[in-house]
Amino acid sequence: MKFSQRQGITPLPANLRPESMPDELRNVLWNDFLVWFSSQSDILRLLQAVWHTYWNKPVDEIPIYPGYPENDYTNAVEIIRQYFFKAKWHEVYDFLEFFIETDYTGQELGKSVNKDLAIKLAAYRVINQQIVPITNEHEISALEEVLANKDKFSHAASHIATAISHLSNKQNPDYRNSIKESISAVESVAKIICDDDQATLAQALLKLKNSSKLHGALSDGYTKLYAYTSDANGIRHALMNEPNLTIDDAKYFLIICTAFVNYLKALA
Repeated sequence: MKFSQRQGITPLPANLRPESMPDELRNVLWNDFLVWFSSQSDILRLLQAVWHTYWNKPVDEIPIYPGYPENDYTNAVEIIRQYFFKAKWHEVYDFLEFFIETDYTGQELGKSVNKDLAIKLAAYRVINQQIVPITNEHEISALEEVLANKDKFSHAASHIATAISHLSNKQNPDYRNSIKESISAVESVAKIICDDDQATLAQALLKLKNSSKLHGALSDGYTKLYAYTSDANGIRHALMNEPNLTIDDAKYFLIICTAFVNYLKALA
């Protein structure tokens, strides 16, 4: 772990931002499209759809008409490629969604795109043949608010930064420790607010509940959530024994714990 990551200085990974389109993400999405496109039985129909419906251009400009070899789509694909790699991030998603919604064959493309969006930690997924956000601007702002913190709650920023680092490690993502760090961020803030450095999160939340600083239902809810990741002694292992933790599990805890950290800081 780099010093800047431990201290919460490193900015939010670009691929968690909704408006981000890193080169590696754009590359794999193009590969998904090209593999699917090349497998289609009626490529001419798809090309006509691009020129006529998507770009609103004359179809006789498609370079497959007189003067070009029959069934040679190389030049047409190159035009699409140039557009794809110059397009803005949202235009890439528009373009892919256009084909994903194509009859039944688009579902095949949607599955490939969805898989790579998950692998690359993109802020979108394919649901019901549409590309939809799974991390919105409010969630991103909440993360950035925690990471920018340099006051007495800086330990929470460090935990969140480490959680993000575990989550966004492309070569070896560590979802269990990402979840642990997210919970630890909440715990560190709760200890400060209840003025008990030795308290577990459950004990700290109970103190906040009894002092009327925190609504009882909210305190109980987070206590139960904490119990899901801990045993009675506060050593996190219940969740860690789950055999198939996923990026969605880690991302869920990252987002809700970040929001709760900001909420607790507001109470203080």
